[in-house]
Amino acid sequence: MALDEKREKSASFTPMMIEEDAALRNGSRGLSGQWADAVGVRPRTTERHITVHKRLVLGFAISILALLVVTMIAVLLSVRFEECSTAAAADSPARASGNGSLPGAARLNHDAGEPPGRQEEAPGEEEEWQRRRQPPPWTQLRLPRHLRPLHYNLMLSVFMENFTFCGEVNVQIECLNASRYIVLHAHRVHIEAVQVAEDKLSGAVRVSSFFLYPQNQVFVVVLNRSLEAQRSYNLKIIYSALIENELLGFFRSSYVLHGERRFLGVTQFSPTHARKAFPCFDEPIYKATFKISIKHQATYLSLSNMPVETSVFEEDGWVTDHFSQTPLMSTYYLAWAVCNFTYRETTTKNGIVVSIFNATLLGSALFLENSCFL
Repeated sequence: MALDEKREKSASFTPMMIEEDAALRNGSRGLSGQWADAVGVRPRTTERHITVHKRLVLGFAISILALLVVTMIAVLLSVRFEECSTAAAADSPARASGNGSLPGAARLNHDAGEPPGRQEEAPGEEEEWQRRRQPPPWTQLRLPRHLRPLHYNLMLSVFMENFTFCGEVNVQIECLNASRYIVLHAHRVHIEAVQVAEDKLSGAVRVSSFFLYPQNQVFVVVLNRSLEAQRSYNLKIIYSALIENELLGFFRSSYVLHGERRFLGVTQFSPTHARKAFPCFDEPIYKATFKISIKHQATYLSLSNMPVETSVFEEDGWVTDHFSQTPLMSTYYLAWAVCNFTYRETTTKNGIVVSIFNATLLGSALFLENSCFL
């Protein structure tokens, strides 16, 4: 009886029921026909997909880590490069080569740049800028403030036949802060010798080396020992240069008189061109007094800010004019000229002597632009 009932039940399954059961097993939730076709099978996440995702995340993490390492290496290399550049600037400073050749100047040294008698620096205390790992003071745009000039004694010899000149400048400087370095301006000049002395009793301060740094138009003197604060020293520099043809510094000009071309040398120091005529502290903040002497051929005369005190005539046809000391002033106020002008002179009601220099007494006055010689 039981067997017959099972047979009846199995025979009662219709084809529709069998189809629905198969659809249910295949994931269509028992729907048939168009409804079963409209329902998609939901994809299942397999172990292979999980492995691929892990590899992608791991690759991204490795890429970020590599980028960080490369960035750190680049930063370290840049810092190291800066340190090497600074050390190279301090150990192998640039030398002067801006004058080129000096044609026909037998009295001038034609060698460009290498300072004579260069010596090794003596070991000394580490400078403040070295302790702080800062660039050397001559690489700064402004001069360091550890020195200031008090007085300049400038002696010039001018050769108008080949437009060259040589000079000797003695600068009395006051040391405000101890330092082994003297940094001042100089541009397009050839330095031949340097001496530093404290006074006649103490004698000279040994110069270890000196060099021009053309990038900032400065001249650097390295001493064997530090200058003491609150003491005065004398800096002596012997140099030579060209009388340029560019209307700046100590330059040459010309005019025509009775069909003959004549030349003169005149200065234009404003705003920062005194350094082309002599080594100096060429910033307006550094004010000092100046005493100038100019040696020239007797066929010329010399002019400056102050009147001539004495003129010394030599047997070889040369004259040295010694001018009075100037008031306290900046370097760009200084001026001089070497020419063969004549002049007229008069005195005002207040007792001021006024002189007008011109090419000829009968002609009109030739004024020197931006220069004053009263």
